[in-house]
Amino acid sequence: DGLKPSIMKLVAEPIAEPLTYILNLFFQQGVVPSELKKAHVIPIHKGIDPTQFSNFRPISLLPVFSKMFERLLYNRLFCF
Repeated sequence: DGLKPSIMKLVAEPIAEPLTYILNLFFQQGVVPSELKKAHVIPIHKGIDPTQFSNFRPISLLPVFSKMFERLLYNRLFCF
């Protein structure tokens, strides 16, 4: 989504109500948009020789809204 968590913290208060509405719709409908399920996978160099594929490990960058939804879902399931 291209959003940085630091930006989300700055605008958290003004977008809290509409974001809550949207996330509640996901719960009510039981559907999560496919864009929130996609991760951007990038290789991170971990070894000495950057020409060897085995010297890299993948990391997945998830959309900020996806992380927020997952945290909300976690809290609802485990605080119930």
